[in-house]
Amino acid sequence: WEKVFASMDKNVTQTTLNNNYGDFLMDAVDNAKDQFTEDELKTLTEGSEQIRDLEDQIQPLQEQYAALQPAGDGEDGGMNDAVPTFPTFTGKDLDGNDVDSSIFSQNAVTVVNFWFSGCKPCVAELGDLNALNETLKKQGGALIGINVDTLDGNADAISTAKSLLESKGASYQNIYFPSDSAAGDFAGDIMAFPTTYVIDRSGAIVGEAMLGGIDNEDNMAALQKLIDQALAND
Repeated sequence: WEKVFASMDKNVTQTTLNNNYGDFLMDAVDNAKDQFTEDELKTLTEGSEQIRDLEDQIQPLQEQYAALQPAGDGEDGGMNDAVPTFPTFTGKDLDGNDVDSSIFSQNAVTVVNFWFSGCKPCVAELGDLNALNETLKKQGGALIGINVDTLDGNADAISTAKSLLESKGASYQNIYFPSDSAAGDFAGDIMAFPTTYVIDRSGAIVGEAMLGGIDNEDNMAALQKLIDQALAND
């Protein structure tokens, strides 16, 4: 699966992932099929088909749930409810310092990068992310990393993550929180790595998530637009 994720189109959008994720995986497997043995391809195809079937079963339940939710009060057409926010959290950084979601209010813009240690594209962009953090600091912003392996304070995962960050000269803050928290659920819903969000001072998510590394020029340009938007609105 790591080979599949590494071969994915880094310009894929969140809108694409909002469709049946099984179909998305099937296309990715097909595009990379030359890299796999016959048995590996069979395993990947069967796995994608199972995910597709589960998505088909979940969709009606999601629609039923949405239909049961109360409508907006009419004053703003419910539009305020449509603004997504990063879940509140209480956690620590990789050095053991306490952190919480008030971190967003301290910055004009916060770029949040989700990654994991076994993800080659994630590790490859760590140096670029550190350079971006230095730029953001001059603009009153910051970049933070969230290595999903480190959730719940897994000591071995924290040690590995710190070693990787150090090897890439990345000194920006990385944090973790409990996996059974709202923020943990948010992280658990991420299906492709790296994934990066732009958060404004109020904790609201600006635009869509950006999938793929910022070492890709198009991705960096798209991310910069979101950063500029958050700074302009601050």
